[in-house]
Amino acid sequence: MSFLRDSKLLFQVFVFSASMIFAGCASSDLHLVPDYKPVSEVSVSGGKLVLSSVLEGTVSGSTGRIQWILGEVKDSDGRVQGNITSPIAPNAIVRDALQQELLRSGYSVKIDKTGHKEAAQALVLTSSSLHLDEISSLIKVEADCRVSFSVEVWKKGLKTNTLSFESRFSDFAVKDREKLHKEVLQKAFASAFKKAVPGIIEQLKK
Repeated sequence: MSFLRDSKLLFQVFVFSASMIFAGCASSDLHLVPDYKPVSEVSVSGGKLVLSSVLEGTVSGSTGRIQWILGEVKDSDGRVQGNITSPIAPNAIVRDALQQELLRSGYSVKIDKTGHKEAAQALVLTSSSLHLDEISSLIKVEADCRVSFSVEVWKKGLKTNTLSFESRFSDFAVKDREKLHKEVLQKAFASAFKKAVPGIIEQLKK
């Protein structure tokens, strides 16, 4: 009887441990909806500005039920445990943040896929990259965000310049990983746009 009781106890412990392991794997994915807040301190009477892009995820019909991968979730040994996903494409996150910064700076921004060729002033987002990764351990969660993008400056149907910007920011927390990732993304983007917006405005004024 003692053997049966011990066997039953061991089985219960095994089932509990397995359920905890699978629960941990299932919870490794993080679904994130970015909520970027513009930080531009430049204020101009910018007038109308067209913002164009044909990058993946920035044209109509690219949203919906698609979950875009922003980065990976790894354990402290470097093993991939899941993904960080978003209903918004990485390229669209960058474009929307750029639009917010330009609006805050005083421009009336219109999103138009090809309208830059007819506009008095326009920007074309020609490339962008966004990676948001996580390393999790028993005591903390580390988040790392890298962002880069290039824009063409157009004046009266002619391309006048191409500007490129990049930034990176990392931090850690012991709880609330979703909040951590949003803050890291916010700070990485803010760092990039604090350099980008003045540079873009300077080129648009020429």
